[in-house]
Amino acid sequence: MDRMTLREAAERASRSVTTLRRYIRSGRLHAEKAPGRYGPEYFVSSEDLAAAGLRAEPLQSLAPRTGTSLVPMEQALRELVPMTLYHELQLKHEQLLVQYGMVRVGGLRVLELQGELESARERVTQREAEIAALAEQSSRDLAAARKKLREAELEIEGRSLEIAALKEKVNGLERIAGSRTTTTEIESQLSEVADQILRVERLESRPPAPSSVPLPWTKRRGDEPEH
Repeated sequence: MDRMTLREAAERASRSVTTLRRYIRSGRLHAEKAPGRYGPEYFVSSEDLAAAGLRAEPLQSLAPRTGTSLVPMEQALRELVPMTLYHELQLKHEQLLVQYGMVRVGGLRVLELQGELESARERVTQREAEIAALAEQSSRDLAAARKKLREAELEIEGRSLEIAALKEKVNGLERIAGSRTTTTEIESQLSEVADQILRVERLESRPPAPSSVPLPWTKRRGDEPEH
């Protein structure tokens, strides 16, 4: 199986190198990439060209045809320019093709990076919108929490005032209860004193009882002295 470069295959198939590269990218033409003279390049065979529907003419058929003035471009260039200049031009041409391929690959990579950059920007914009929504929701929640805290503080303050009022009432009730106990004791003592006074008055108003013991100055009948 003969193995040829894309340039040789293009000459044999009467197609341009660009057309063959397009066929390779589309999958119409099978090719193998292998290290070449100026880096990795494609190589094809006559069978690959035939499978792609391209007729590969033998190299000897590219010679000048009898009775015609048509000659291959390569042979015409060889006849018009010196061989050294021809090889130099051919080398430059191949270098330009390689550089074109590198530029094309770089351009495709740039397009891919631009797509990735756009996707990243969209994701960043989406995340920023989500963060803004979360910040707004957090602000509302914080305001509601502060409001509830203030209400709780006011309620606690009211409860504290109620507790202080209840303590004052309890202290007043305790004082009243203590004063009632003291008044009851005083009234009891006064009642006892009044009872004692009444007993004393009763004793003073009662007539004295006769004494059974004769007083020294009392004379009994029959006790007069005899003269």
